[in-house]
Amino acid sequence: MEKPLVIKFSHKYPKLMGLEGEFVEEAKLLEVVVVDLEDLSPSFLEYDSDYGKFEFPESGRYLMLIFLKPDSNNLFTTLRKGTEEIEHKYRSGIGKKFKIGFKPGI
Repeated sequence: MEKPLVIKFSHKYPKLMGLEGEFVEEAKLLEVVVVDLEDLSPSFLEYDSDYGKFEFPESGRYLMLIFLKPDSNNLFTTLRKGTEEIEHKYRSGIGKKFKIGFKPGI
């Protein structure tokens, strides 16, 4: 049996909420885009970190992951460090569903 794909978050971000106000349990990965943090707008970084709940470095290679929430046409994005290993993990998951998890204590 194939191990389920999981993406974990350090906080319960509002962007992870469904139409009824519940946190989604899974989402389909649509795309992986390589970005440089210094090229992203402050507005986007504020959205992605829920106004500072997560602190990004000033620059660096990251992956913008674009997910589709279940039962809707609502998308959310998240940024992950752009190492080759992490990029391979997510690129191989394009088109697949990921379980949404939270770090312990959240």
